[in-house]
Amino acid sequence: MGSLKLAMLNIKKNFKNEKELKSSFIISVVGMAINNIAFLILWYYFGKTVGEINGWKPLDIFGLYGFTSTTFGLVDSLFNGLYKIPEYITTGNFDKYLLTPKNILLKVSTSKISTSALGDLLFGIVCFIIFAFFNKLTIIQLMLSLLLIILSSIIFYSFSLICMSISFYLMDGHNVSTGLYGTFVSNSLYHGGAFTGVLRAIFIFIIPSLLVGAVPVEIVKGLSLDGLIVVIFLATFWFLFSVFFFYKSLRKYESNNFFGFGG
Repeated sequence: MGSLKLAMLNIKKNFKNEKELKSSFIISVVGMAINNIAFLILWYYFGKTVGEINGWKPLDIFGLYGFTSTTFGLVDSLFNGLYKIPEYITTGNFDKYLLTPKNILLKVSTSKISTSALGDLLFGIVCFIIFAFFNKLTIIQLMLSLLLIILSSIIFYSFSLICMSISFYLMDGHNVSTGLYGTFVSNSLYHGGAFTGVLRAIFIFIIPSLLVGAVPVEIVKGLSLDGLIVVIFLATFWFLFSVFFFYKSLRKYESNNFFGFGG
């Protein structure tokens, strides 16, 4: 609980600092929201042109971006320090987190925030409202959507943590970490109906891109209990594995630093 309180204080302090530069804060939020509109328009009119694809209709793209952008916005805005891990390792700044008695992972994750990610969050909420309105979602579907956003955020955070933790094993792991992370994020934004067969299995169970947006859309539309159970299981697995992998990888950094050639 002490670590959690410290994390909340870090987040609050970071937002307060960012808000001091009001014009930059507003431009970052609005700019990112506008940037996302281009991708939404692209996939929406792609769906309009080719028609329904594997059960996906053009308006389902709003649901895809509703889930994906909201999830990304929540994780990236609150836990942006997570993406600084490769930089901290390279510069040796990770040492200061090893000296604290508090939860290392939580402190690192909340060390930075991203104001531009608030634009993603705002954009995602608007997209989801449009998706919910035109699909006439019921109260049960709306509550299910909220649960899926939480689960998707856990998966997004967990796999991002795994990507960043790879840097502990490489002298210059930044490119590898960001490359794998980029693959994960970019595929979460693609038309859900385009993934079938082996490709769909890969992006659900190996690189869980579809669990962030496409699968939640399908679960909400079909009220799939089986799908929800699978997402809960995978969210639990990825979270536990990511925490284990982070702390196992962290010992690698400590060992390197001890001998004088790490970080």
